[in-house]
Amino acid sequence: MKKGLSNSASSALLILLLVALTLTACSGNSGGSATDSGSPSSSAPSSASASKQPDDNKPVKLRITTQMFTPTEDKTPTEGTPVPRVALDKIIEDFTKENPHISVEILKAPTSSQEEYLTWMTTKIASGDAPDITWATDTPQNMVGQGWLLPIDDYLDQPNPYVDVNAKWLDTFTNAEIITKFSDGQRYTVPIMQAAGDSTTFFYNIDIFEELGLAVPNTWAEFVSALTKIKEAGYIPIIPTVENKGPTLWQMLQVSVPILTNNFIGEYNYTGAKTPEEMAGDEWIRSIHKGIVSQDKPEMQEVWKQYKAFASLWPQGWATQDMKPLWQQGKAGIREGGMWELSSELSDTKRSFRWGMFSKPYIGSDSTPLAADYEKQQGFPKNIQAMFNLAIVKPTVEKAGTTDAAIQFLHYLTKADVNEYLVNEIPVGRPTVKGAEALSLFDGIKESESPILPDINFGMNVWFDSETYDAVRRNVTNWVDNKMDDKTFFANIEKAFRTGADQVIASQKLDTSKW
Repeated sequence: MKKGLSNSASSALLILLLVALTLTACSGNSGGSATDSGSPSSSAPSSASASKQPDDNKPVKLRITTQMFTPTEDKTPTEGTPVPRVALDKIIEDFTKENPHISVEILKAPTSSQEEYLTWMTTKIASGDAPDITWATDTPQNMVGQGWLLPIDDYLDQPNPYVDVNAKWLDTFTNAEIITKFSDGQRYTVPIMQAAGDSTTFFYNIDIFEELGLAVPNTWAEFVSALTKIKEAGYIPIIPTVENKGPTLWQMLQVSVPILTNNFIGEYNYTGAKTPEEMAGDEWIRSIHKGIVSQDKPEMQEVWKQYKAFASLWPQGWATQDMKPLWQQGKAGIREGGMWELSSELSDTKRSFRWGMFSKPYIGSDSTPLAADYEKQQGFPKNIQAMFNLAIVKPTVEKAGTTDAAIQFLHYLTKADVNEYLVNEIPVGRPTVKGAEALSLFDGIKESESPILPDINFGMNVWFDSETYDAVRRNVTNWVDNKMDDKTFFANIEKAFRTGADQVIASQKLDTSKW
């Protein structure tokens, strides 16, 4: 069975276009071209002989929610579905052939917003009708706190029988850091896809950049300078991504890591861990509880002030109006977005301007003396979190007795050829396991340079739980709109952080005696 991206000339054209745009964005040149289609191999993953089945082979039914990987109703390219998704159907078919006692049903969960999805999950959990395996969301900390997810450390320390019976499952991924260790020191999520560059990115109007003589920015200072020049020329500098009338705060990591890691890493890494895998997982919560990153410190305030300077260049009405049509009309120089939007950007047949992507630039000493400058290296940047995770729903599998079957299916999904087949069907990210190749359309990112961050690093985290996240974003919205003074803002953020940290400590029953 051929993969969806290879099934038609229209799909191939989309991939060719994306190759050119990606290489253009990464090289900083305009109007570049590429000849490599970057489409995945046409063969489906090979059958595995290492499947494990319970001795009794009693019938087991798994139900899963897979969001962006959910197969489309259209199985061949159409105007509405230019890149059909069929890989998961084929994967499930092959899996059930090898394991006929296990059936797998794909549930269609809401995809319009994370909030809607979490509401759906809350209802399903309460009614005892939740899936066995589900998308862990962008903020799984809250799901862990509610007891929804099953810890998988014991399984990660054992082999994946589909891969290598002499290696831990954990060691078969590209790097251990993409499997998040939560504040209670345990892991709950299985990474399926990681970003080729950053999961969030900037789309830019090549025509506007050429007209104004702008180069793709390599530093945060260059980025803010480019926005200023775009605004002075009469264009909309940037269209931010808005969630529930507030900013997503995606750029906080780029701004905060060079400042916080540089100045507080010794106090933050209280266990003296040498690698991320050795860390306790509670470092960020502890740093708030102990006042290490309190909002009265100049470094913390500088992080927010740099973000506000960036946000001051957003267009009026950014929080309440749909600005995306202005990007589509060529009136904006840059749009904040994510790699998951590549397919929709490519399917826009009405666009009249050239566009590309560039990675989020880190802040450095050219912006503030509080920031550190890092050397750069070529190759895919080392991700410290996955772009898409699946997790086992604890209440469901414990009630149904489907834990082993769920682990077995996740083992299968993280077999190299299966992971490659699933992830490479859509031009969004790259596989998470060793031996699985990324689409060649991401070669431009692979060949570019990215900062070499310290193995132990940390930045601003506002995603403790949904309540803290919403409280922080509400205050940021008022602050960047000059409806709140600095003193009130920092006091409110400190209160939100401390409340959020206390809630995590309570919900996860963290042992603070060694802090």
